[in-house]
Amino acid sequence: MLCTVESVKAVSEIYAPIGGRIVDTNPKLGVEPELLNRDPHGEGWYCRIRVADPGEVDRLMDAASYEQLTRSGA
Repeated sequence: MLCTVESVKAVSEIYAPIGGRIVDTNPKLGVEPELLNRDPHGEGWYCRIRVADPGEVDRLMDAASYEQLTRSGA
């Protein structure tokens, strides 16, 4: 598990898509959590990970595939 995100009604766990070591976190999220929704591919990043197995990167979905998956309700 990478972190948890808490709202008024729920707590959700966020899992890292690949294995590795966290080398940096985004301090802006502590004071401006709405960045997650407003700019998730820019200023709303969670952390930077030093990847343990670079081969795992090749197995990740691209943005278009992920959007299609989430739209399908899978």
